[in-house]
Amino acid sequence: MLRSSIFLPSDCTAQALADFEKLVVEGGAVNSKGLGQRIRNASRLLFLRASDDQLIGVGALKHPRPEYRNKVFADAQATVSADEYPVELGWVVVAKSYQGRRLSTRIVSELLAFAKDENIFATTRTDERVLSFAFDCGFKINGKPFSSGNGYDLVLYLRNARDYLQ
Repeated sequence: MLRSSIFLPSDCTAQALADFEKLVVEGGAVNSKGLGQRIRNASRLLFLRASDDQLIGVGALKHPRPEYRNKVFADAQATVSADEYPVELGWVVVAKSYQGRRLSTRIVSELLAFAKDENIFATTRTDERVLSFAFDCGFKINGKPFSSGNGYDLVLYLRNARDYLQ
């Protein structure tokens, strides 16, 4: 049985933060320089654990600096302003031995509940599996694929809160 927990970074132990960072680095799609501090600056961290307490998945909601958001939206040639999307969904990683079980969708869905009234953006590699779960969670591609600087292209996904307000 899997269980997830969502915390403020300030409520996490040093070991929990280190475990989160280790799994993100193993995911391979992030610059590890300064990652520990960026994790501590996140607004929410999700930890997905197996019944033996092994950490098998993570994800986060972040409020990145305007400079970073502006660069991402400019690189993607977005059709909307970065100022309209203050929250970033990121660091969604599932341990290799648990991939293919739709756990990313679970992680994303649980995190989105904490930001349901906010516009959210995410970037990820151009990948059919990612496209499927992003659309399942209400994200739409905006702009064009752009270089990550690490040898692969990224896509900008947007989720507009207006589409979910009742």
